[in-house]
Amino acid sequence: MWAGEVGRAGERLYAVFAGRPMPADMAACEHCVDPADVDRFRRTPLRALTPDQLGSYLAHPGTWGDGSELPHLAPRLLTAYAAGEMVDQAWPDTLARRIAGHWSDWTPAERSAVEDFLRAWWRSNLTSWPSGYPAADILDAVAALELDLGPYLAGFAELPGKAVARHLAEIVGWSAPDERAGRALDRWLTSGIPAELLWAAAVADAGTSLGDELVEAADLADLLRITR
Repeated sequence: MWAGEVGRAGERLYAVFAGRPMPADMAACEHCVDPADVDRFRRTPLRALTPDQLGSYLAHPGTWGDGSELPHLAPRLLTAYAAGEMVDQAWPDTLARRIAGHWSDWTPAERSAVEDFLRAWWRSNLTSWPSGYPAADILDAVAALELDLGPYLAGFAELPGKAVARHLAEIVGWSAPDERAGRALDRWLTSGIPAELLWAAAVADAGTSLGDELVEAADLADLLRITR
């Protein structure tokens, strides 16, 4: 799990947020969440929190936690997503929207550590196929924090490998960006850049099944550019 850039960024998260303890009295609605589960969650060492525990916490916005616990939990939550532990729990933007409500109160160092981790996770995910999450899901999380999507979208041109083209083809195939990524992604999809990247990748894999898939995606990207 903790190999390479994502591992280093993850350990930085734990270091930066190390001074943020779990609140002594964790707010939760007793009618919505079993108090025993809340107490068990609060007492569990951070790195030992399971995906089921994290998923249950995220599934109760407004009735479990008041945001004061998020700085303590952020390293475990983010690294669990990047490690693929949360695929059966909640989408990445579920966590991002939870953080967004308190994001402005976090220190510059904390926000920087989160942004560095998101960029490392994005690059790792984009260069893997199959990957933990569709690229659009991570873009939705980035957008939920109102961060600039530009550096992330630039990765489609900057990062090498066939996995990057596959992710791009998937995004173009959906052709309906989530409302959170919305306008920025839509502008990029219609800029002509995705079509150029896909045509180049299709030529490189001409005569293969992947090449055929990329031609279809490139045609669609051209259509998006013309009609939107």
